[in-house]
Amino acid sequence: MPTLFIYILQASCAMTLFYLLYISCFKKETFYRYNRIVLLSAFIFSAILPLLPLPAWQWTQKSTEAATPVSVYFSDNAHASTPVTGVAVEHHWWDPLMQHGGTILVAAYITIAAFLLLLHILQLLKIRRLVRAGNVYMRNNIRYVQLPGITAPFSFLRTIFFDPNAHAHTELQHVLKHEEAHVQQYHSADMLLSALYCCICWINPFAWRCKRALQLNLEFLADEAVIQTTDAPDAYQYSLLKIGLAGSRVTIVNHFSKSFIKNRILMINKTQSPRLRTWRYLLLLPVFALAAGLLAATSPSSKNDAGTKYLATENDRLYGVVTPLTSDKDFAEMKDALEKKGITLNIPTLRRNKNGEITAIDFKLVSGTWSMRETMEVPFTPYFFYCAEKEGGIGPFPMKNCPRHLQDLALAEGNGAAKGITTDSTFLNRFPGGEHAYRKVFAKNVRYPRASQQSKTAGVVRLQYKIQPNGVINNIELLETPDKALGDEVKRVLEQLPTFAADPSGKTVTVSLRISFMLDNGAGGFIKGSDADNADIIVVGYLPKPISFIQPLSLSFFDDPSSPC
Repeated sequence: MPTLFIYILQASCAMTLFYLLYISCFKKETFYRYNRIVLLSAFIFSAILPLLPLPAWQWTQKSTEAATPVSVYFSDNAHASTPVTGVAVEHHWWDPLMQHGGTILVAAYITIAAFLLLLHILQLLKIRRLVRAGNVYMRNNIRYVQLPGITAPFSFLRTIFFDPNAHAHTELQHVLKHEEAHVQQYHSADMLLSALYCCICWINPFAWRCKRALQLNLEFLADEAVIQTTDAPDAYQYSLLKIGLAGSRVTIVNHFSKSFIKNRILMINKTQSPRLRTWRYLLLLPVFALAAGLLAATSPSSKNDAGTKYLATENDRLYGVVTPLTSDKDFAEMKDALEKKGITLNIPTLRRNKNGEITAIDFKLVSGTWSMRETMEVPFTPYFFYCAEKEGGIGPFPMKNCPRHLQDLALAEGNGAAKGITTDSTFLNRFPGGEHAYRKVFAKNVRYPRASQQSKTAGVVRLQYKIQPNGVINNIELLETPDKALGDEVKRVLEQLPTFAADPSGKTVTVSLRISFMLDNGAGGFIKGSDADNADIIVVGYLPKPISFIQPLSLSFFDDPSSPC
């Protein structure tokens, strides 16, 4: 999901909590100043909380049956030399929408938000024109603009707009006192903040309702200020009824009356709330904590909770990467972090060139139940490792579930030598027919070479290929294979893939693919290579038997065939 939508969702949830607190506990109270704080908190904290680096809650999840591989069976008598016709992929009119759905939604959302912002900017320009068109005078650092024919009096920032000929003397005094209260209490700042928030989070209905509640509460505050300075509250209420019949207004200014007449008169005549009820406003604290907790629960886990740039924890495993630019200081931090996990790091050999880049290294990791070692000479390439309680692994390619930012680090600091990394995990959205069609291509075409079956050869074939900006596949590179026949078989299938859709951003995508070839030994077990169960695709074949008959081979897909590690 795009980051923008995650932010909007989290901000909307926080806003909903604050608004529900307001209408359930504070809406009918006469503590208008406190209510103003509550409503402003709803806008401010719901916008800021999703941006704070809140620690994510970790949830332990058990694998479900949904992760079980899907099997497709094939005839065993086909092998790599068998001619195969081109793959027919079914196209639908909605495929382009599915491929670029996220981009389209983001563009549509931003377009509507920009349109709403433009409307408010036009309103500000209209206010500026009104200032130039009226008769202006200053008093007590407040600017008064006399505009004959104006529909209803209103204020914005430190400017009050009114028609001096439209009201009797008493009514005009009520109007000016009301608008002066808006100006002196800086209510326009509240209106601008709420308007900006609603433009950005326009899809959240609670944002608009909270804005309306804030507008009404500001009217209560202005009414309260006038009532406290007048000896005729009844006359002020008659002024509300008389002047409050005007039509639509500019939405970011404070009007003398804004179609809230009934509520305002009820609140003017309402008995003041007991001071003891102010304890309710302490409920803001648990609501704030609840909002922060919910955002922490929906936030992605920290990319680097191991305390060092080259280490990260994922699913109770400690992953790491070493690049040519890993410094002595980085190794020292890495050593301290590993020691906290009960793992000892030794580097008996470490050589660098004049630029400080590693050219040779002897890297050893020792735990209580396992140990592993990697020796690298020129040309030095980045390598990855992981450490668990009872096992560890190390090699030049990222392991399954290796954190994305470690792979990006290897690409950035590897001088172009990093291999086996998928640079864009969304590449399947551009495949004709999507992920299902991508799986179907492999299910229909992959064969277990007969020569490999007869020699009982099994293991993992790792390749990578590039998708050019125009969607053409090229640069198919075999990274590792148990034998040449298995590698050639996978390359043959990749060469038959249809062209991907063109990339609107014009970037070239590198895709890593691991296919595990296994042989059923006929005794309930399999002949397979190391780490075979973590491949993207699993092909199962059967050992040849003396008598001639057709035996099935099966091909299984894991849930994420585009997984980069």
